[in-house]
Amino acid sequence: MDMPDLMEVWNDEQIGPWHSYHISGMPELISSMHLCMSIYAFVESGCLERLRAREWASPVEILGEGDTDTGRGFLRYLRVCGVLDRREGCYRLSPKGTLLTSEISLARLGFYLEAYAPVTARMTDLITNKVEYGRDVTRAGGALSRHSGTVATVSYVGLVAEALSDRQPRRILDIGCGDGSLILQLCARLPELSGAGIDISRAAVDNARADSERGGLADRTNFEVADAFAPDTWSEKAAEADVLVGVGVMHELFRDGEDAVIAVLDRLADVLTEGKVFLLGEPELRYDNRENDSDFFLVHVLTGQGIPRDRTAWLDVFRRSRLRCERVITNAAAGPRTCFYELTAR
Repeated sequence: MDMPDLMEVWNDEQIGPWHSYHISGMPELISSMHLCMSIYAFVESGCLERLRAREWASPVEILGEGDTDTGRGFLRYLRVCGVLDRREGCYRLSPKGTLLTSEISLARLGFYLEAYAPVTARMTDLITNKVEYGRDVTRAGGALSRHSGTVATVSYVGLVAEALSDRQPRRILDIGCGDGSLILQLCARLPELSGAGIDISRAAVDNARADSERGGLADRTNFEVADAFAPDTWSEKAAEADVLVGVGVMHELFRDGEDAVIAVLDRLADVLTEGKVFLLGEPELRYDNRENDSDFFLVHVLTGQGIPRDRTAWLDVFRRSRLRCERVITNAAAGPRTCFYELTAR
């Protein structure tokens, strides 16, 4: 077959801008953005669940009613990106795809792409003061509770259990419990333990109660709607706990200044009688653009929350309060950058 001549034009004025574009890293950013959105769609559409049900799955088995040219093209895109393997017209997750769809990977993706999507979608309006967070736009509370609960279950249950092993508590209270996953996992692991959880969200408490029933833990756990920062709103069952735990519940108060945080700590000091302890887990920001540090900072800025502090700043806050920090506990080389502070009343 005769082939036409190929003419390549070498034009420095044209080459320069494209070299700059590639060096900038923008192509990779665009690809990462679309791959994140595609993995989320693959999960939400039910395709991932259907794929996992078989060793190798055909397009119709994966896509179901979405078996169209668009759906098949979508699967081909995921193969191009290395998420799927293909053999004889069927697909399975690749090793990379298996890692990208792990429990933690999907929880971290959902935290930003689902829970905070309503916020980042209005970023231009937020930074130009055309809308106000809390009035015109809010994060998705249900998704936030669900994905944070997954991270807490995987990353913090073992740490909290280890931190409390020498105390052998009978009852533990999670203030700001969300979907109750931390309490439920701890009680499932420690049969001698009972637990309670309080949260200001009725929906979160209802979900926690339902999960407790499903897990056969209703006789050892209870969940109620109450203000985590106002112990006088707690029931007797909540107040009788000998260990309090709270994960990521306190730093948002920094939006009103350190005195607001100290005031809550002082109220909690009134509850910590007879050797009771408060295990406060708080994320650390290090401003180093690693471990999603910058992403975490951004969503806090956009939502007008108090900015998370590092351990040194927290220790200064504790010194000004009626609580004493006995230990700082962290996971070694695993989990989000979070410190747990073991606090007792002075």
